[in-house]
Amino acid sequence: MWASCRPVLPMADKRRVNLSLNLSAPHQREAWNILRAIPAGQRTDAVCRMICKGHRREDLLEGIRMVVREELHNVDFVSAKEKTGQPQAGDVDDSVLGFLLALQNDGGDE
Repeated sequence: MWASCRPVLPMADKRRVNLSLNLSAPHQREAWNILRAIPAGQRTDAVCRMICKGHRREDLLEGIRMVVREELHNVDFVSAKEKTGQPQAGDVDDSVLGFLLALQNDGGDE
């Protein structure tokens, strides 16, 4: 019954994040250098844009990976060992070699 007598406080529209960076860690030092280059008063907006942009990029990258996987699933790959039995550019048929040998032999008799 006491709970019903307590005033209901509206939820705040602001949220606070406290960030502590270890400047010995390369990624965190890089993040600090980026953050301190942003003018005061613009950092919150800049951080929010960076987070949203990174999230969209990850979603896009995952979508591309999924499409590539689907497309590659339907592709049959032929290994180099399997291809060696097939004629290659520059391969010469035995009958052609025989013909050239016969021409060479005929040319030597004259």
